[in-house]
Amino acid sequence: MKSLFKDSLIVILVLGTAIYLPACKKEATLPVVTTTAVSNITQTTAITGGALIDDGDADVTYLGVCWSTMPNPTIVGNKKNIGFGMSSFTVSISGLTANTKYYVRAYATNRAGTSYGNEVTFTTGDFNKASTVATLTTSIVSYITETTAVSGGTITDDGGGDITSRGVVWSERPDPYFFPEGTLNEGSGSGSFISNLSGLNPGTTYYVKAFAVNSAGIAYGNQLSFKTSVTQGTGMRKTDFPGGPRYNAASFPIGNKLYLGLGYDENDNSRSDFWEWDQATNVWTRKVDFPGNAEGSFAWFSIGTKGYIGTGGNFYANDFTTKFWEYDPVLDSWTQKASLPTTPSRWGAVSFSIGTKGYIGIGGKSGLVSDPYYKDFWEWDQETDIWTRKADFPGNARVSAVGFSIGNKGYIGTGLYGANNFSKEFWEWDQATNVWSKKADFGGTSRGNAVGFSIGNKGYIGTGHDGNNICIDIWEWDQENNVWTQKANFGAPARSAASGVSIGDKGYIAVGGYGYIVLNDFWEFDPNLKK
Repeated sequence: MKSLFKDSLIVILVLGTAIYLPACKKEATLPVVTTTAVSNITQTTAITGGALIDDGDADVTYLGVCWSTMPNPTIVGNKKNIGFGMSSFTVSISGLTANTKYYVRAYATNRAGTSYGNEVTFTTGDFNKASTVATLTTSIVSYITETTAVSGGTITDDGGGDITSRGVVWSERPDPYFFPEGTLNEGSGSGSFISNLSGLNPGTTYYVKAFAVNSAGIAYGNQLSFKTSVTQGTGMRKTDFPGGPRYNAASFPIGNKLYLGLGYDENDNSRSDFWEWDQATNVWTRKVDFPGNAEGSFAWFSIGTKGYIGTGGNFYANDFTTKFWEYDPVLDSWTQKASLPTTPSRWGAVSFSIGTKGYIGIGGKSGLVSDPYYKDFWEWDQETDIWTRKADFPGNARVSAVGFSIGNKGYIGTGLYGANNFSKEFWEWDQATNVWSKKADFGGTSRGNAVGFSIGNKGYIGTGHDGNNICIDIWEWDQENNVWTQKANFGAPARSAASGVSIGDKGYIAVGGYGYIVLNDFWEFDPNLKK
């Protein structure tokens, strides 16, 4: 250690005589320093340091660490000097190479020279290999509107590997996975990020999680839930369909009752159950099951006190039919009637009724794009149970169009033809003359699997899908002026393959689905609501 006195004089008394001699100057030695353990190792950085144990009886002018990919690094190579005047120190080193072993030593310099501490080794992280998945949290959801919200996440530990992808996922189901209804990728890297969710459905509960991906896999943050806001839409929600989620179901009205059933459930299984809904009491009652093959993509209509379901089939089994059935609500029974006299059978046809006659037309042979679509159009007489072919539909042959009637006119609009060709054509058929006339194109985007019905002298088409989006808009057609007007958007989640009918001055839209979600909700449409 340093002498207590330097360059002082020592007084020695010898024989009573004072003699002054200069003190001896102690020689400096190399300082003593130790190296601390390396921490916070990433692919390109690390933290280390040292402690000065002895200054060697001289001022220490340099302290720091040096490192190399070879043993016994010196200050001739990579080094970081932190100055002097401290007994312990910490150094952050950078510019390292990933997946590389390094040797590091602390050093100290005084006038006697430079000494080194013990050697410590460490290996930087691998850009291509993380030891564990990342750790992260999901940000509180804020700025919630009908269709948007803001969330995000914070990555607190990258797991020893680069974060190559990060963002949020969301779903109407708990525990959304990496390919849910919504995914937002917010780039790469650790730290915090913000995600602006869009395309949400009004009045809907969503579950959201942040995610981060490194080479060890994908990690999720904590799950949060939120509900989008909702304003007045197309009316009010009625009692949900008790048969469970359903799409491509059949429905028709009789008096003030609505009948709905069949179709496919959320697992794409065909169903044969059949239900009645009472407009006066808002109560569903299960009726006798449909006796035919459980199917979907039907044609349906009602005439007087009877309901009818025909054609369609099992899309997933490529099994379709021409059979035609009558339902009697008084007897709660089904009776098979004359089959549609066509070969082969069909799916995705349109249908409507005028007076005591029912009509079925167009559609496709099967679910294969390569198989033909049809343009033929048929009339069924309730009194005679006889089918008669009428003038073929003059537009493109198609499937998944809508059909309804106003007075003694029938209408076919929208639909799908070919692999991904959607139509917005709208055609009128005159029962008295058996003549087709093209009307103003549908006012919304070209689409298929929409719903269509009439109230008074107005027709309505809405929902469906247009090849890019699941639709939520509703449009009204004025028969007298041949004009389309957009109404208030459907006040529920957008959907395709729903069922739509009218009773009195109200319309009803039920079930359907979008993405991986199949719905069982049931809504009343009020045509007096404006956009």
